[in-house]
Formats: sequence, C-alpha cells, structure tokens
Amino acid sequence: MSAAVAHEIRNPLAAIAQASALLSEDLTDPAHRKLTDMVQHNAQRLARIVDDVLDVSRARQQRVLSLGEQVVLDPAVQVLAEEWVRQTQRKGVLVALEAPGIDVRFDAEHLRRLLVNLLDNASRYAGKGEGAIQVITTLQRAGTNRPALQVWSDGAPLEPAVQRHLFEPFFSSESRSSGLGLFLCRELCRRHGATIGYERRALVAGGPEGNEFFVSFAASENRLTQ
Repeated sequence: MSAAVAHEIRNPLAAIAQASALLSEDLTDPAHRKLTDMVQHNAQRLARIVDDVLDVSRARQQRVLSLGEQVVLDPAVQVLAEEWVRQTQRKGVLVALEAPGIDVRFDAEHLRRLLVNLLDNASRYAGKGEGAIQVITTLQRAGTNRPALQVWSDGAPLEPAVQRHLFEPFFSSESRSSGLGLFLCRELCRRHGATIGYERRALVAGGPEGNEFFVSFAASENRLTQ
C-alpha cells in the first residue's frame, strides 16, 4: 500500500516542482521568489521521502539473494566513500580499509545505498574536525568472525529512547527526516544475510567515544588473493 501511494504521489509532485520552477523564472519580487523557493525545497523533501518508501518496498520484494551478488569490500567502500565526500563536500572524513582480499555477499548498488544512508546519518550529528566521521572495514569485528563495515562519528550520545527505536520505520529524532534511512539499511542487510547494529564506543583505548553503526556481512565463498 505504501509503495502504491508513493507512486501516486510522484507524478503530481513532479508537476508541482516543475510549475514552481517555471513560475520563479518570471518573478522579480524577492518575497515572491522566497515563496517559490519554499515550494521547491519542500517538493524535493517529499520526493526524497517517496524515494525512501519505494526503496524499502523494493528491498522487501527482493528478499531472495542471487549467489552472484557479491562485491569486493575494500575497493567498493573506498570508491563509495570518496563519491559521497565529493557530492556533499563534507570535510573530516577518514577511511581505514582493513579487510584486504575479501568479497562479501552484497549487491553493489545496495551497498551504495547502505553506506550513503549511514554517512548521511552520521553527518547530521558529527563535528567538523578531522576524523569526525570515520569509515572502517575489518576482517573480524569484536564478537564475530565476519567481515564488517563500521561508520563512526563523534556526535553526542543517543538518548536511550532513541536507541530503542533506531531501525523502526518512520522513526526519527529530526522533524525533517523521513525516518526511513536506518530502516532501509536494516532491510537491505536482512536481504543479504548481514546484520546491522549500533553502539557507543571509542575507536581506540582512551580516545573519545562516538556513535558507531556496524554491519557484519556474510562472507562470500570466494576470497581474493592479495
């Protein structure tokens, strides 16, 4: 039902955005232009929510994983993180790749959605200093023997009430968020036999604590030689 509604919203929403853009071309009054800018900004926000709903729908409809869906973890994460930094112009992002020669069972496009959502989430609360956001791959995360992806940021601790509902649909601590980003991450991980979680921790002993979202992957049967 959500996907059907999202599809129905998409066409009139595109018409509103296009009409607003055309109208703004003929306006000279700053107050009128400000109003059309508001229309366009909120139309874009609604479009992102529609896309999130459709992404969740697709993830749920495609639960069966093809054996051919695998990706070489380190180079894929490197490319995707660099692409996100270029597009957002976000400073202070560090990437540490520590899973050489490992490919994991995950579709490349879904890995992009997963990492972009986690980076977008981290960017909302992280500071601006060097290393405020860190993307890390590991061969084994503490407590598991599975390759992992970690997105750590130096933001303030999450409230216990927020932590309890992190991966639920339409839950967000921000009024302008769809509340579907982390839920979509969970759905994509489930589809690919991976798990996602959150904890508050320091990356190094004695270092500052931060918020870490981690994904433990199902390793592919194929391992690359270094």
